[in-house]
Amino acid sequence: MRMEHLLIEGFCDGRKTDMKCPCKGSLEWGVHCIKCSKFSYTFCPNEIALSDANGVVQKWIGFGGEMEPCDWDKREKYIAVWNKICKKKITEAFTDFMERKQKIMKRITKNTKM
Repeated sequence: MRMEHLLIEGFCDGRKTDMKCPCKGSLEWGVHCIKCSKFSYTFCPNEIALSDANGVVQKWIGFGGEMEPCDWDKREKYIAVWNKICKKKITEAFTDFMERKQKIMKRITKNTKM
């Protein structure tokens, strides 16, 4: 089995009263949206995101807007820099978390020995 993560930008044309939708008219985002006729999507390249427990993105930022270069011919170079920064920050977040986890585990172990 192969596993990957896919980040898409979703659009819902449903209505709160549409009980035929997989969300039963709640308009709550989730994997069930993929099965809905009211759902459409597009790609979202060069984004870094954090999702909640259901995989719904809560915080994100993508390359664009004021990040765009004045010289359009250099756009790919700017995107490469952005991607490098994002990958570095993801690695830093993991490392930071693991260090904090170790400290917590040491405290828990120390407190249980008393």
